[in-house]
Parts: sequence; structure tokens; C-alpha cells
Amino acid sequence: MAAWFALFKKELRLGWMPFLIFLILQILIMGFGIFLKMRFDQEAEAAPVLIGVVLTVCLLLYIPVYLLFNVIQERKTFHLWMQNPLPAWAMLLAKLSGALAYLVLSALVIGSYTWISLSQIHHLSEEVSLLGVSVVTAVVLLWLGIGGGVGFLFLWTVHRTMRSRIGRWSWLVLIVGIAVYGYVDNKLTQSGIFDFLTHWGWIPSRFLYDLLIPSGSTISFHSFDESWSLYTGSIVLDLIITAIFFLITAWLSDHELEAS
Repeated sequence: MAAWFALFKKELRLGWMPFLIFLILQILIMGFGIFLKMRFDQEAEAAPVLIGVVLTVCLLLYIPVYLLFNVIQERKTFHLWMQNPLPAWAMLLAKLSGALAYLVLSALVIGSYTWISLSQIHHLSEEVSLLGVSVVTAVVLLWLGIGGGVGFLFLWTVHRTMRSRIGRWSWLVLIVGIAVYGYVDNKLTQSGIFDFLTHWGWIPSRFLYDLLIPSGSTISFHSFDESWSLYTGSIVLDLIITAIFFLITAWLSDHELEAS
């Protein structure tokens, strides 16, 4: 465990600069939103909210982009990473955990800014629960962040593995593989197989309604209910697929990946 924490701290040190660059950039953008509100008052009341929402959406790509910068930084020292005595799953988990840590820090900054901006809009807190929205947003960001991070590590590992065997053609093979995966996934979706596997354990729409909409709101449950459809089966399937991709990535790193 001590060796893993040492590797985790090393990943945090390696990712500090990309995190700091994005942090400065987001502070400048948020400052611009505050300037617009102060300069134009009521006419630009929504500017900080819009900027906060856009920055929050950008966080969906935070972990894949962070990991991209991470592996670029490690190009010249990749052979040292490969010589680590820890198993591949532990090394990949340390890399993914570092990305998640910086995602949480960035989300706290952006979330606080967005919360304050939303709370200043007249009567909004009476229509929508800001706490509920924050909880749902945090869960979605973590869920998609982990999935996106595992997906990136899988593609990167496959690319590195093939590059040591077929050279520059690895990019073409990777692109074709992604296209084939997308085609098969689309066909399985159209065939109804995914619906058969995932349409169980329906999560009642009342649960999300009570979480997001405070009592006394003018937003009716009927209008909310029509746009809601979530099943426990979908969550379980996503977990299984993510775990499979992570295990394949770890196996390739242990048995096929070369420090080339």
C-alpha cells in the first residue's frame, strides 16, 4: 500500500502543472463573467451562470484531456513507469486516481462559482433545489469521468501495444477498431438486446423529482415524469463494461505493452 501511495503522489506531482494551467484559465473566465455582471448589471445577470454551466460541461472532458497531457509528459520516462514493480492495475489506478483528485478540486471551484451565480437569480431557489442539482451534477461528472478515463487508458494502451508491432499503422487500425465498435454498438442497440439486458430495476421518477424540485415549486411532477427513464440495469451494465475495459488494459500493460 505504501508503494501505491508513493506512486499516487508522484502522479499528483506530474499533473500539478496541467491542473494549475486549467485553474488559472477558469479563474480568468469566471472573472470575466463577474466583470460583465458588474459592468452591465441586470442586462448581464445570466453571464456568470452561463459561464459556470459551460465550464461545468467542459469538466466532462477533464479526465481524458488530463490523461493525454499526462502520457505526453511521460513519453521520455515511460520505460521507468514500465519498470515499476507494482502490477499494472495498481499503476493505472494511481494514474486514474490522480486525475480524479484534480477533477474534484476543479469541480469545487467551478461548482462554488456556479452555485453563487445561480443563488443570485431571483426566485430560482424556490423552483429548483441547488443542493439537489449539485449532487446530481457531481455524480454525473464522476461517473462519466471514470468511464472516459478508463476509455482513454484503454485506447492509449492498445495504441502503444500495436505501435511496437506495426508502427505508424497503429493509428489507422485504432480508428478502424473504434468505427467497428461504434457500428456493432449501434446494431446491438437497434436490435433491442441492450433494452433486454438493462430494462430492469426502474428508478422511480419521483426520486429525482424530490431531489431536484423543492416543495412549493411551480414545476409539476407530471411534466417532469414524462422526460425521465433510468434503470438499475443500465448502471450495472456500464459498470461491467468499464471494469472489462480496465481489466483488459491492465492485462495488456502486464503482458503485451513494451517500453518503445
